[in-house]
Amino acid sequence: MPKRKSSKPTKGSKSQEETKADAILSKISSDFLECTICLEPFKDPKVLPCLHTFCEGCLKKFVAQDKVKNKFHCPTCRIETVLPKGGVASFKNNFFVQSLSDTVQAHKSLVSKEDDKVQCDVCEEDVASRGCVPCEEFLCDECASAHYRAKRTRSHEVIGVVELKEQLITKTGSLKSKSLPTCPKHEDEKMKFYCETCKCPICRDCSVLQHKNHKYGYLADTVGKVRAEIKTKLKAAKQKITKYEKRASVVAKKQAELDTRSKKAKESIGLAAKKEIKHFTGLVKCNETELNEKLASITTDRSKLLSATADSIRSTLGCLSSTVDFSQKVVEHGSDFDLMNMYSDVTSRLESLLEGPTPDIPDDISYVMFDPKTERKEKGVILGSIVDKEIVDDEMEGESQAEATFRFTVDNFSKLKQKELSNVVFIRNLPWRVYAEPYYVPNGQPPYNKHLAVFLQCEADAKSLWSCHASAELRLIPQKKGVKKFISTVDQNFYNNGSSWGRKEFMPWHEVCDPKMGYIKDDKIILEAYVKADAPCGEKEITIDSEEMEEEPQSQATVRFTMENVSKVTERKFSHAVFIQNLPWKILAKPSGDSKYAWQSREWQPNKNLAVFLHCDADSKSLWSCHASAELRLIPQKIGVQPLTHNIDQIFYNKDRSGGTTHFMPWHELCDPQKGYIKDDKIILEAHVKADAPRGMKEIALGNIFGEEIHEKTESVAEATIHFTVENFSEVKELERRYSNPVFVRNLPWKILAKHEEDTKSQPPNKKTLGVYLKCDANSNSFWSCRASVEFRLIPQKAGVNIHKMVVNRVFYKNGDNWGYSKFMPWHEVCDPQKGYIKNNKIMLEAYVKADAPCILAGCLKEVGSGTEGSI
Repeated sequence: MPKRKSSKPTKGSKSQEETKADAILSKISSDFLECTICLEPFKDPKVLPCLHTFCEGCLKKFVAQDKVKNKFHCPTCRIETVLPKGGVASFKNNFFVQSLSDTVQAHKSLVSKEDDKVQCDVCEEDVASRGCVPCEEFLCDECASAHYRAKRTRSHEVIGVVELKEQLITKTGSLKSKSLPTCPKHEDEKMKFYCETCKCPICRDCSVLQHKNHKYGYLADTVGKVRAEIKTKLKAAKQKITKYEKRASVVAKKQAELDTRSKKAKESIGLAAKKEIKHFTGLVKCNETELNEKLASITTDRSKLLSATADSIRSTLGCLSSTVDFSQKVVEHGSDFDLMNMYSDVTSRLESLLEGPTPDIPDDISYVMFDPKTERKEKGVILGSIVDKEIVDDEMEGESQAEATFRFTVDNFSKLKQKELSNVVFIRNLPWRVYAEPYYVPNGQPPYNKHLAVFLQCEADAKSLWSCHASAELRLIPQKKGVKKFISTVDQNFYNNGSSWGRKEFMPWHEVCDPKMGYIKDDKIILEAYVKADAPCGEKEITIDSEEMEEEPQSQATVRFTMENVSKVTERKFSHAVFIQNLPWKILAKPSGDSKYAWQSREWQPNKNLAVFLHCDADSKSLWSCHASAELRLIPQKIGVQPLTHNIDQIFYNKDRSGGTTHFMPWHELCDPQKGYIKDDKIILEAHVKADAPRGMKEIALGNIFGEEIHEKTESVAEATIHFTVENFSEVKELERRYSNPVFVRNLPWKILAKHEEDTKSQPPNKKTLGVYLKCDANSNSFWSCRASVEFRLIPQKAGVNIHKMVVNRVFYKNGDNWGYSKFMPWHEVCDPQKGYIKNNKIMLEAYVKADAPCILAGCLKEVGSGTEGSI
């Protein structure tokens, strides 16, 4: 049989395959293959629900030490684990770690063998001179001859020892085993099926015996979807790791601030003490000691709190990191079987960690200072006092609490027909209420169609944008002994366009009204709300540029929106809001078509499309702007189909809050199940949004604004050129207005306005003219003005033709008119191709705008950007 030549590397050097294999193996640390109890390589590894692996024998000894029956704590993360009925042996075998360990050992054994000293695998006596590729065995000359003669191995490919060794090193170095393990219950049966009912791999005999009537299929058919699902959850888990790392840095920063302030306060105490020592040495020392003890007590208590928070963060971060590390290795290096075997444990562990709350770090935990006493008492000595919280107005003191619990009794409940509101309770200087009302489920059957709806509402009636993240427990209090509270939780961003959150179907109405249930008495029910809120964010009108904040808000995030009943959608549908750069962003989806909506038949006509937009829900009458880019995605629900994407990049502001496309996908293709984007009449949309810091916004505590002078950090652009192509120009009708996209100059949005004008004093064809204007699209609560000059240009599209120009120099202000020229050029001249200004029914307009710093009226007139007083 022909044999291939082998390229033997020089002694002491590694082949390219060995080097590549060693690089892959370096990804797996030795700790990953060792039991953390016995610190030895794994023997019969068992994996717990928290994804930590131990030897079966070590785990049995560890569990035996625990006094609590049927429960024990994981030796690594201390998570409470329930012992299955069959004991430790019933935990899942970690085939992944076992196969990985075997592969690593085999690889090391191969690498350690010298090429001229490899032993024959058959006789185990002579030195091997050849190797069989299919059998993966090294053979001496005699055994190789026997191999040729045997009927079963006569056709096998036999190559040199060095070549076979390199092939085996490369194969073991890839870490990912392509062979399926044998079923531990049925000998010689490969585990090539996956039971979706039990969430575990099985063999053919298992499918007939233990898993009869279960839903199962080939493991290879399901692995792709599962691998993608785990990767999605891994992405979210990695983002949470980043959040916890940021929280850990905040804790460290607060600890440093606390230590610095404590040190500074102690120095101040010492200085004050020295001034009083001459008069009252003993008393001063006594008072100094008291103050230092109090300071030390405050510092110690807060350090303990910060330390406990840091420990909690480290613990959760450790769990997240170890889980992500394990899951990442399974996804990247595990075989299809390994992935399916660990799928349910990995996903459940990731989901439990992702649902965990983010630690709360009080803003004033590092605030401590010494307030020296300036007046001397006749008797006794008072150096001053320790201040451990920031001083607020007496009027605001009772309203700045971060959390509160309040109750609300609804009288005559059985007769309730409309919304019933509780009294206002102030939390974070914002007014909060609970309200209850009846809610009827569409198409439901009595009595199950009527429910009690309970909501938490923030009644901050502000025209400007504000937002506040709050969590709450909405409780229905029992009025009968032995009955538990009925609880529903809320965790949302409340803002001026989304100020109420709760549950429409809190509890069926007939159950609330049933005295046997124990929640109603004398036709009254008692509702309770425990509310915890973060410091609110709001808008300060006279700020044009945003000030730098101590803790930056997230600059990017992914909004996900599942739109139901797609085939019946006839109007706009919005997703929930996700806050990026402290602004609420939503996905807006709707049907759009070339023909109009027929209101009588309430159906869309042919040429119908899916329109998808990114919408900034900052409903503010004050001027704001934010540059953002996004990738709009239609997520497939069928394996093998690629997401459909559309990219946008623009400036969003208070008059133009949406960006996207009206022709995202033809409606008939969207609704075709064969295309793979719709399932159960639902589609999934995503928008990955990146936003710059907004202008016109400032983070403040509403109701607690201090009149501090505002200084601008940077000067915005003072001049720019706006380009505007007017398409289908000849079809522009009378009174129709065409606007360009906005361009920001001096932080104000400017547009070109082109429209059809009529000159009543002229005769045809000069009666009809092109009007061109400059518009400042700044809609603000405050009065503003801005002097600007503009050069309007009609750009020629034919060689040898001059640009047509006109210049305006005006003061633009709130409620003021647009400035420009109603007789910029006769219409028939613009439409004449011989004149050279129109081509393919398009004209090109430009406006070179140069503006002074705007002036804003805010109690007094201040020129924003320079800080100097000005006039309008």
